Amino acid sequence: IISAALVIDLICEEYQHHTLETLLSTPITMPEVVWGKVAACLVLVPLQAGAWLALLALNRIAIANAPWIMAHVVAVSLVLILCAALVSLYYRERTAAQFIFSTGVVVAMLLVLALPGNPLNIIAQLAAGIATPLQSAVLGVTAGTCLILAIATHAYARHVPATGWGE
Repeated sequence: IISAALVIDLICEEYQHHTLETLLSTPITMPEVVWGKVAACLVLVPLQAGAWLALLALNRIAIANAPWIMAHVVAVSLVLILCAALVSLYYRERTAAQFIFSTGVVVAMLLVLALPGNPLNIIAQLAAGIATPLQSAVLGVTAGTCLILAIATHAYARHVPATGWGE
């Protein structure tokens, strides 16, 4: 969620500080700008998750299936980051984008957490050493969602104006 909120700030600040026009006067395209910001935020995810796993290990708390856990965490985080990028490209104003994104995340979390095979349950089961066939299916659905959102983000970034609303 932190990386998703960060991508909103990074994209909206380009609009609010009128630096996007200057950036786009170079050979870089709007989708490249967006993907650079998405990548910068995504890099933080395994670093943060890895730090948590390392801290748990230092405290002698056994965590099984760390690679699977990292895969699930990165995939779910990428879904959130891409959703945040789409929201920020649409609203182009930080307060509105953060509010809409935060509200959407709360609603989505309530719906997803109601499912028995939700990503948080799967991560807890993986950490406890309980491997189920459901983990691969959930990771596959999450990866598919990432692909759909990536295509949508790229397509929308190609058509979004370089100026904010009403400018």
